[in-house]
Amino acid sequence: MNAVELPDLRLPFETASHPDAGHVQELTETWCRKFGLLRSPEVAAKFRALGYGRIMATLTPWAPLEGLALITDWNSFFFVTDDQQNIGVTTGRAERYESLVANMRRVIGGAAVVHEDHPLVAALQDLLERTLAGRAPYWVSRFRHNLDLWLTGHLAENAYRLSGTVPTVEDYISVRRNASTVLPTVDLVELAEGATVPDELYRTPQYQTLALGTADIMCWINDIHSLHMEQGDPINLVTVLDHHEHLGVRGSIDAVAARIALRVQDHLAAARELPEVMAGLGIEAPERVLRCVRDQQSWAAGMEAWDRTDTIRFSPSEASPDGAKASYVEDLLGWPTI
Repeated sequence: MNAVELPDLRLPFETASHPDAGHVQELTETWCRKFGLLRSPEVAAKFRALGYGRIMATLTPWAPLEGLALITDWNSFFFVTDDQQNIGVTTGRAERYESLVANMRRVIGGAAVVHEDHPLVAALQDLLERTLAGRAPYWVSRFRHNLDLWLTGHLAENAYRLSGTVPTVEDYISVRRNASTVLPTVDLVELAEGATVPDELYRTPQYQTLALGTADIMCWINDIHSLHMEQGDPINLVTVLDHHEHLGVRGSIDAVAARIALRVQDHLAAARELPEVMAGLGIEAPERVLRCVRDQQSWAAGMEAWDRTDTIRFSPSEASPDGAKASYVEDLLGWPTI
């Protein structure tokens, strides 16, 4: 694909970074090594340049370090799993990845699994043990559900990729949102901030707009920033709009940017309405919930900058026209216990 000038995607949200961002990056690297998610020195060095600690530090910039460290480990795990999904498809091993997904879904559901010594399965078990203890049943149920959505989203994405089918715009939005990990990460912010978002608040149109809108904004921005690495991939909103609406690459990028701007306005409006909604529901400590909303906005703005300038994940040097894995990917699909 020829180089295309990208629109200005910076968001009108305030963003900040946790003062311990560098330390969190070190902590999550240590955790990844412990569970075998990082094995080679070369990939470990690339892991620092990827900077998952840096981006997650924009999500809860004022939360206690322990909460940020847990969220960062979860997102390191999410990114490494996404990498396995990608190389499973590009190297003809999608079935091996989907077998691993089946085991992870059983872990998420609370069932015993086989091959539990696989690095991703072991890491997932550790994260769940650290996360679920002492949590309210409604929150645990929601979190398990959103984790399962993530992996079923991966299976849906793979079905489109393997069949060479481009989803409709509506199906794309749903599948991409589910597969993004934004929803379980938003759940985790509640823990880090000590906020209570009961189901009656979570299901309101305003809170759904905030959570789903955060996912859409971040996914669609990422689709633009990563387009040069995803030629022929049907799971990209630019590609979907170009296929169905015949706008051309330039016109499709502009159309995605316009959708992002509308979603930002939806998010801002829902944030303004939320205090009145919480008052009507009698929500305790509503200021903590509002802090979670500010965290969502900080993260979205931080992610746009990270995509653009602060990670090697979308560097043109990592794009491979022959489908080979990027240099920062640790291939875990060959683990003997899958």
